[in-house]
Amino acid sequence: MNQKRSLLFLAIAAFSVIAFFSATEGSAQIRPNRNRANLIPKADSVIVTSPDTTNAKARGDIETTINYKAKDSIRYDALSQIMHLYGDAHIDYGEVALDAAYIQINWKTNIINAEGVRDTAGVLQNKPLFKNGAETYQAEQMAYNYKTKKGRVIGAITTQGEGYIHAETIKRDSLGSVYGRHARYTTCDLEHPHFYIKASKMKVIPNDRVVAGPFHLVFADVPTPIGLPFGFFPSPRKRGSGIIIPSFGESNQQGFYLREGGFYWAMNEYMDMRITGDIFSLGGYGLRVQSNYTKRYKFNGNFSVSHTFIRASENVGVGVTTSPEYNYNSDSRDIWISWSHQPVTQPGKGQFSASVNAGSQFYNQRNSTSAQNALSPAFNSTVSYRKSSPNSPINYGVTISQSQTTRTQYNEAGELVPAQQMSFTLPDFSFGVASQSPIEWFGGTLTGRWIEGIRIGYNLNARQYVTNSISAGSSLGFPFTTRPGRDTVLAINGSNLSEIFRNARTSINHDIPITLGTVSLFKYFKLTPGVSYSESWFTKKYSYRNIPGSNLLAVDTLNGLQRTYQYQGGLSLTTNLYGIAQIKGKKIEAIRHTFTPNLSYSWRPDFGRAEYGFYQRVQRDSLGNTQLLSRFQGLEGNVPGPGLSSALSFSISNNVEMKVKTDSAGVFKKVSLIDAFNFSGSYNMAADSFKLSNINVNLSTKLFNNVGVTLSGSFDPYQYVNGVRRNVYLLEGGGFRLARLMNLNFNTGFEFNQQARKQQAQSGAAPPTNLPALERNLTAADYVEFNIPWTLSVDLTSNFTRDLLTDKLVNNATSAGINGSVTLTDKWAVNYTTSYDLKNRILSYTNIGIVRDLHCWQMSIDWVPFGVLQRYSININAKSALLQDLRLRRSSSATGRPY
Repeated sequence: MNQKRSLLFLAIAAFSVIAFFSATEGSAQIRPNRNRANLIPKADSVIVTSPDTTNAKARGDIETTINYKAKDSIRYDALSQIMHLYGDAHIDYGEVALDAAYIQINWKTNIINAEGVRDTAGVLQNKPLFKNGAETYQAEQMAYNYKTKKGRVIGAITTQGEGYIHAETIKRDSLGSVYGRHARYTTCDLEHPHFYIKASKMKVIPNDRVVAGPFHLVFADVPTPIGLPFGFFPSPRKRGSGIIIPSFGESNQQGFYLREGGFYWAMNEYMDMRITGDIFSLGGYGLRVQSNYTKRYKFNGNFSVSHTFIRASENVGVGVTTSPEYNYNSDSRDIWISWSHQPVTQPGKGQFSASVNAGSQFYNQRNSTSAQNALSPAFNSTVSYRKSSPNSPINYGVTISQSQTTRTQYNEAGELVPAQQMSFTLPDFSFGVASQSPIEWFGGTLTGRWIEGIRIGYNLNARQYVTNSISAGSSLGFPFTTRPGRDTVLAINGSNLSEIFRNARTSINHDIPITLGTVSLFKYFKLTPGVSYSESWFTKKYSYRNIPGSNLLAVDTLNGLQRTYQYQGGLSLTTNLYGIAQIKGKKIEAIRHTFTPNLSYSWRPDFGRAEYGFYQRVQRDSLGNTQLLSRFQGLEGNVPGPGLSSALSFSISNNVEMKVKTDSAGVFKKVSLIDAFNFSGSYNMAADSFKLSNINVNLSTKLFNNVGVTLSGSFDPYQYVNGVRRNVYLLEGGGFRLARLMNLNFNTGFEFNQQARKQQAQSGAAPPTNLPALERNLTAADYVEFNIPWTLSVDLTSNFTRDLLTDKLVNNATSAGINGSVTLTDKWAVNYTTSYDLKNRILSYTNIGIVRDLHCWQMSIDWVPFGVLQRYSININAKSALLQDLRLRRSSSATGRPY
């Protein structure tokens, strides 16, 4: 022993003796475990009792400071150089920490031993807990060499990422690798797990992977025949790449199949990729590439491309299902592209964003398991860049958008077939200057004068609208015949592109809003004058001429820069009136009525006059009757309407509130009786007939503070004879009938358990997933709040219009919907949604979900019991993302099989 080590031991011994004599009398001691007497020193060694931490400076083989303490006592044997710590013993050695009932430090062999203590019932308590960085081990006995960093653990449980390893014996080498014998690997955090992978030998490479020898699965202590000669389980501290196990199933259309199998690639901490595929025994396949990406403080997004090929099937013939898109009598190839890009808002910097959903017209009906996508008739895509500066009034942006809808048209054989209408805006450029006072233009200072209310702005919008729906009929082809026009939807391919772009609509719109400020009149009234000017430029306009001997028109297109413009001015006068009724009752204190009238006047010249050149008067029949047609019919842009307008508009808004007493003395609260009850209309003094417009009415309120009711309708003040509107007021026909109700919309809804709904809304917690989301597929169990006992909401929607021939209101559509959830126990929950078409007396889309929390597993059942999208799916899978592919799945779908 060298001299430095001898001096260190003498110093420790001296300190221990001093600590012994200064210790509190009557301190308790934990007796050694007689079953392991060879591990615990005898009582004839020197005893040191200290509740404080003692530091041993690093010398010789000790690489860093060793901090140790014990709640009961510390005994040091100077001859054998062994230290004993009793009672909640603790040691810190760099990244290593050890807690146990008893710890022994052998300074000669550099070995630390630790074990628990048995209570009077023989149960082992305060077992050794060893931490090495992010690794944790708990065991019955433990030995660790702090010099070689090797260790041996008996009866151990260790954590590796989200996984837990139970082993009879564990050894740790100097590189940090862990070797287990008779080991169990699981993601269940219980001491006795619900399931585990049992292996005779197991190696753990920290923050990398777990390698097992021959293993099999055990569920609820029941061994399964599922086994493999070896296995790799990821256990990375960061995201790791790996194989995605496919799901197995069967359908009438595709036969046996394997779906969603492939590879997950964690490219780096900013981007990942998921490459998966499907294969069907009856022919066909599917391929998908998905990726998530993010850059902190800049942007985040995801991208996916999917392609499927489904072989024609004899199981389903034409007409078996309700819609052509569900027939599989011919081979089908579908593709779908999705892209979402969201920037992080930064003042003064440009914002690029994208939301793209586009592809084959029937991709979602044939491949989607999402009701929202499968039922949606239209999809939209937008890619844009916008920029504005907080120190400048100028802003600009560029947008490219696309929309697609499924519609029907007649083919050459006269059959009604589905067609996909595509519309593109390539591009949509906007430039704007915020409204400013002319005083600011010349460097003046704003001081709050009324003249500063005069403000002028500017907006420019340039766009090109392209669609594969070529107009025919009332817009241009034969405007005066009763024959219905049929728009033709062209396929988007190389041979049709020239015709599609030839029918593109290009326009540049300019708008100059001018505000003249607000002037107070007689203290209670506000008068607001206004002037506006707008202008549109087009690349073409139309000229019409009669075709002799027919009711048809020939349409000539004049190409070149064409211009329209319009201007108008007006005044607006408004005020607020209040009425209060003092009740002074036991509960109701007062009722207040707020009445807000608004009266405005606007003037606009007749832009249908020939000198403007925006309209052309043409002869519509052989009798000499004429009609005014726009020379910019169907083009995108601001084309002023014909006719002089000198209109007086009016609106009345009502709001009724009640002041009620609460349980607290002298405390009141406001309760809304009528949220809004509004009337609006206009009277055009320059019109030659039908000067008074329809009167629009809407009402919104809450009944019993829970039932929301919304009503809206339109009233026509003129008479109808045999379904034809006459320029005679209804009031002139006798009686006191002011107007006729032309349409009515009604909606109401009730939430039975509002407290639960508020609790669910306030939680706002996202489902428990790992990012990026591609690492894990969500199930219904991720969205269930088991702490909410139940929810139930009911809604009713109805729409009526008047039949002018019978003069009766006709019910166009009425439906009632129910949705909610029930938590049967703290582990079982049911959610449901359905609606009933009261007019046609059929059930609409219905979905029932059942969720079971199995602690470390979860089960979800999703069932659509009837309809075109009838299907069911059962999923049982481990919650942990590490073992997400350890699952049982069964599904079936009505798609591709007869009813």
